[in-house]
Amino acid sequence: MTGLVSEVSAGVSPDCLTQRCRRPGCGVSLKGAPSPRLIIDFDKPGSPLGKSDTRCDFLFIAEDNDESGWVAPLELKSGSVDASQAIKQLRAGALVAEEIVPQNAKVNFRPVLAYKGIPKAERTALKSKVRFREQTEALRLIKCGSPLTQALRS
Repeated sequence: MTGLVSEVSAGVSPDCLTQRCRRPGCGVSLKGAPSPRLIIDFDKPGSPLGKSDTRCDFLFIAEDNDESGWVAPLELKSGSVDASQAIKQLRAGALVAEEIVPQNAKVNFRPVLAYKGIPKAERTALKSKVRFREQTEALRLIKCGSPLTQALRS
């Protein structure tokens, strides 16, 4: 696959792009993650979502060695996880991806929640799924500090 990252980057403000997926208290490692890649930080100026909109932390878009790319909304939780809120945030990220990723692009979709702790009461709710076009995927859960590839390849 060629051109996915350049096509998407042409439609977003460079001000909202970043090289890391990190918030205070939680982040994910990009070591071994597919490249070239584009990471949209929804908290930065120029983000496709406004400050008052429900949103996840990042949208990871990458090309891979095969014929498909990657689209992964990421939510990072350094505190206790509220499953219903995290799911809403990841769904919002998926909706943005539907708007900015070309319709003809063949991509693997992975909604990712990185966490420090999940209360028992929230575990069942985190089995919810997130939709991106014709793909419906379960949340991929990884611990803060883990490599993103752990969620992408599962």
